[in-house]
Amino acid sequence: MHRSLRSLLVLIPFLLAPMLVAAQESNAPVESIMNWHPINDQLYTAGQPGMQHMSALKALGIDTIISLATPSGANLEEANRAAELGMSFVSIPFGDDGPTPDDVEWFSSVLQAQEGKNVLVHCNTNRRASAFTFLHRVIALGVDPEEAMKDLQFDPAQSKTWSDLFDQILADTTDAAVIIQPGAPGSDGTRIDNPEELSLGMGSFTEADIAFMQGMIHHHAQALEMVQLMEGRTNARDLIMLGKRIDISQKSEIKLMANWLKDAGVEVPMMANPGYMSGNHASHANHASHAGSAMHSEGASMRMSGSMEHAAGGAGHAMMPGMLSHEQMQQLRDSGGTAFYRYWLTFMIQHHEGALAMVENLFSTPGAGQNQDVFHFASEVDIDQRIEILRMRQMLQNVSGS
Repeated sequence: MHRSLRSLLVLIPFLLAPMLVAAQESNAPVESIMNWHPINDQLYTAGQPGMQHMSALKALGIDTIISLATPSGANLEEANRAAELGMSFVSIPFGDDGPTPDDVEWFSSVLQAQEGKNVLVHCNTNRRASAFTFLHRVIALGVDPEEAMKDLQFDPAQSKTWSDLFDQILADTTDAAVIIQPGAPGSDGTRIDNPEELSLGMGSFTEADIAFMQGMIHHHAQALEMVQLMEGRTNARDLIMLGKRIDISQKSEIKLMANWLKDAGVEVPMMANPGYMSGNHASHANHASHAGSAMHSEGASMRMSGSMEHAAGGAGHAMMPGMLSHEQMQQLRDSGGTAFYRYWLTFMIQHHEGALAMVENLFSTPGAGQNQDVFHFASEVDIDQRIEILRMRQMLQNVSGS
């Protein structure tokens, strides 16, 4: 090789080195970090940021970086650069193969110590970061698990290790689920610690609003019965996790509806399991009055009876949209394994689509759905159940493909 050419080749790495360093240290937007996900104005999760992202994180106002990434040279570089920029750096190197409730408690205590600060929690790909942040929000902050699930960046059902951890921790929160009263679209809900104080509020409302709330209580009750049928019939983690989400959210919504009906001065439907209600509101004999309501009357009791027969398909009434027939419920009871998995998803999709039809019917009825709180609640039902329908259809495709 010609001497001058060989010299040039030797020089190229040295000429490129400053360019590579400059590229490493150049600014890149935080949105370019792998799986970047803002949870709120103070808490973010992500995959491993690069050196090119550090200045942008500082500019965003991040005070503390908590790294759950596996130990590597990138951790040391990140820690040094964070210190140079005036950000705190905490390394908690959990592994995918061994998260435990003690690990969750440790992480949660670290995150609680950052109260009032802007925090980025990251790992390599935002699996561990979003999972531990989810569990912290549910356990320490009392966030509704269904709401917190929206910020998960992976499906824990794909890993037995993670699904077992979630099952163990969420089982402790299911019986005393936090109730979130839905807010306006795009706004956070309100945490309700005392179910007796739970109410969607009053104002002007119609008979169609009342019929919707009464009917949706029965509709939700059947969904909860379907979830209960999972026990002993399936060990599919993705199905069980979905069932837990439905169980928690729809029990909370039943309490919302029951208290709204109480404040409206009309009877609350009798439930097969009064535990779905709150306090004395579970009683079919409740005749609470409301000064501003003209709905509390013999007619209201008649509407109640009609609603119950309508839900059950009795007295010549057609069942509410999506409600499973006696034969379909029996199919679920008699099946197991993959057959139960397919039946359950197929029937729950039918059930959810029925709820969407009920919301559509409410909004298409002149004057109905105009009460601000009924509108917000029905809108939340519509959004949540559409999302779950998409998820269930994907689950059916996956089991069919396998």
